[in-house]
Amino acid sequence: MRISIVTIGTRGDVQPFIALALGLQAAGHQVTINTHGTFRTFVETHGIAFAPLAGDIRAILNDEAGRQLMAEANPLRAIRRLQGLAAPIIRQVTADILAATYGCDLILGSTLGYLNAVTAAEVHRVPLILAALQPFTPTSAYPIPLLTAWPAQRPFAGAYHRLSYHATYRTLQLVMAGMGNTARRVLTGLPPLRYADVFGDLIHARRPVIYGFSEHLVPRPHDYAATVAVTGFWFLDQASGWQPPADLRDFLAAGPAPVYVGFGSFGDGDPAAMARAVVDGLRQAGRRGLLLAGWQGLQAERPGDDILVIDGAPHDWLFAHMALVVHHGGAGTAAAALRAGVPQLVVPFSADQPFWADRVQRAGVGGRPLPRRHLRAETLAEAIALTVDNTAIQATVRRLGAAVRHEDGVGRAVEVIEGMRG
Repeated sequence: MRISIVTIGTRGDVQPFIALALGLQAAGHQVTINTHGTFRTFVETHGIAFAPLAGDIRAILNDEAGRQLMAEANPLRAIRRLQGLAAPIIRQVTADILAATYGCDLILGSTLGYLNAVTAAEVHRVPLILAALQPFTPTSAYPIPLLTAWPAQRPFAGAYHRLSYHATYRTLQLVMAGMGNTARRVLTGLPPLRYADVFGDLIHARRPVIYGFSEHLVPRPHDYAATVAVTGFWFLDQASGWQPPADLRDFLAAGPAPVYVGFGSFGDGDPAAMARAVVDGLRQAGRRGLLLAGWQGLQAERPGDDILVIDGAPHDWLFAHMALVVHHGGAGTAAAALRAGVPQLVVPFSADQPFWADRVQRAGVGGRPLPRRHLRAETLAEAIALTVDNTAIQATVRRLGAAVRHEDGVGRAVEVIEGMRG
């Protein structure tokens, strides 16, 4: 099959699809990844065809409007902010997806990719399948990741959780339909998309859905239809042949395993203050620290011998050397820490990060989440102390880490996709 993968977002929204594309290519399929130009080299160096998608995601998220979106805790306001960022480029995004998917037999879309590829699937008359890294299918087990879970002991928790999906679908349709349908009309002349056109297949489970996360972290809900596959994480192994730079190698050898702190592409209104809180918190906890600079260039003003700042390193190599992974709650980082068998502490900013923070705690592989708004030196030090040497967490993360290492998420996803041929 000729398969086009459409994914929109940051590196964490692209990397798992490179792993999936490699699995599909190994099975004999032709695969193209349609994503932002920022990731062209990342995609092409793995031998995968690339098709550009409008929008410099790093530039968008690093300007003031992007930082406000990343810090927005209210999901409705976050969707509104997303609309403002998408409006100037939505026509070009639609055109790019139409061009990238021409001649394919199947379109796989990440959550945002799926929502923006509906017109392309209709124009080219090919199936569009949701292949997502976060749960997007209605269930009574937990809410859509943009919303907070209703405590299980309270009445109507299941109804609230299921309703959260439909409410979010409706909000997305109301907010995004105007500009999306304008681009659709101009580019194709087709009538406007209705709610059922976009979300009907998901609600009624008419097509397969493929989720690239593990049941060991997000148990499969009892009310998922047979068409919904939870395959396991799609890991892209990058450590093969990689050698750490001398400063990192020397730092790791100079003392006990450090605490990793990294917030990926998520920024902060005052990154210098956040860095001070992190460094001071590590020192109050009596721990050496390894800081990831990230997109906003997180730096330590007083690094010393106990703190090292790095630009990056493969998680599949790095996390095995850590005592604790402190991160923002990205699905990929949570998965990598779990596979490494290392406890984690999640500092969620916004979007789906509180969901993953909750999953980490519920699975018993990390401590109680520390929301960004509560991050101070003393709160971080306390959270580190409560998590890093917790014997119950250590035992659970070793057990579940081994289970995740034995999964073949990519292989299972390829099986599901090939099963759709008939």
